[in-house]
Amino acid sequence: MATEQNNIVRDVVQRLNHLPTRSIARYLLSIHGGMFENNLERARSAVRYVRGESGVEKREKNPMIIPAEKQDMPDTWRRVTTPYDLPAGKYLFIMDAHIPFHERTPLEAALKYGLKRKVDGIVMNGDMQDCSALSFWKSVIRKDFMKEVLVFLEFLDYLRQMFPKENIVYKPGNHEYRLPRYFAERCPELVETPLVAMETLLDFEGRGIEFLDYHQLIMAGELPVVHGHEFRTITSSVNPARGLFLRANSWALCGHLHRTSEHTDTNIKDTYLTAWSVGCLCDLHPDYSPFGSKWNWGCAIVTIDDKGNFEVENKRILHGGKVV
Repeated sequence: MATEQNNIVRDVVQRLNHLPTRSIARYLLSIHGGMFENNLERARSAVRYVRGESGVEKREKNPMIIPAEKQDMPDTWRRVTTPYDLPAGKYLFIMDAHIPFHERTPLEAALKYGLKRKVDGIVMNGDMQDCSALSFWKSVIRKDFMKEVLVFLEFLDYLRQMFPKENIVYKPGNHEYRLPRYFAERCPELVETPLVAMETLLDFEGRGIEFLDYHQLIMAGELPVVHGHEFRTITSSVNPARGLFLRANSWALCGHLHRTSEHTDTNIKDTYLTAWSVGCLCDLHPDYSPFGSKWNWGCAIVTIDDKGNFEVENKRILHGGKVV
């Protein structure tokens, strides 16, 4: 056996010694197939030789469970994501517009309300895009992702014209996550390529929009903000805000559930802990749930002072466009 091949086989056997010989041979073929002419029996013979299962009869078997050389702790694949801290100021929070299946009346009303309140910035807290063309759900609606993108670009330009100097932050939700998931399933080698990234596709940098990482936590002072899908489930037996509180065990604000609600509880130190869920800005009766969704339109104003204290105004938007 050639030295290079022998070293590779020894290393693999050393790491996978608990597996059957044939399984190790299959693994070798998957990563070093050319070295064995893509022949399973050649790879199996090499593994058997290293394990002492063939060759000279008196040759001692070396289980090689523990390597002789000192091993270093392997590097972790875990990705560390730090929270995004909003600076002190007054912010309009909008979410769940699901463009191009948005409703113009509440979306325009929310933005005009932000202007009226003279906010310092806009936070788009997930699912502003629907990305229905990338969904695995069957739909009678035609799938045309690029047309969806063009509609969303029109919205971004409209938003930036309305708020030319204000900070705009975009936290992606589970619907925006459909794009990287699409590439992960169909073309995994491109999933980390900048050319297919959401922020590149929509040129957030050119529009002065801060695009956050998927699943990144927003801290509005001491208030944690999530889209809502980051928790596997947020039960809403009473209301979504109570479900969020039971999962977060903290002050918290989310969207995702398309309903305006509030829940307050106290801890052992008599600290008031309130959780809020914010209403949506999309079609209240989509084709997959035409009746009984219990959704409502809404937005929120969050004010943060220099010490991290916050105030939440969770607003509903009526069918005529009035913010209450």
